[in-house]
Amino acid sequence: MQEFTIKGNRGYVRIELKNASDFLQNTNQCDGYDAEGIVEIQSGNYYVLGKTWFTTGEVYEFYKQLDHCYRNLKGKAVFWNYEASLKIEVMFFQLGQVVLRGYYKEQAHLDNELLFEIESDQTFLPPTIEELKRFVEHYGH
Repeated sequence: MQEFTIKGNRGYVRIELKNASDFLQNTNQCDGYDAEGIVEIQSGNYYVLGKTWFTTGEVYEFYKQLDHCYRNLKGKAVFWNYEASLKIEVMFFQLGQVVLRGYYKEQAHLDNELLFEIESDQTFLPPTIEELKRFVEHYGH
């Protein structure tokens, strides 16, 4: 099971890969393998657990961005799946402050969505970066 979690003070975002189609056979046009997964978001008293689709290439790009931002303690890393139903922005501010912001739509074509914002800091990120590194080592880029 491959997954990664981004934690904050009063919440988290967790993405778990359930199935990667054509793994080790065919990559898709977005560089990577098509993946079916689960997204779990807890933001304060709000909670969602739902299906999501993404590519392993999108995870790789997010890993590169997040690692770069963490090393420089500035910038923004974005995970945005190809069907635009899930977006996660990790924004770095002064003094190590980090904010997770984004949305999740169970079905991209409907207006039903959870918007979230979770305060965090750089100390929460090393486990996330390590999980992403293992994910990328397994599925490549």
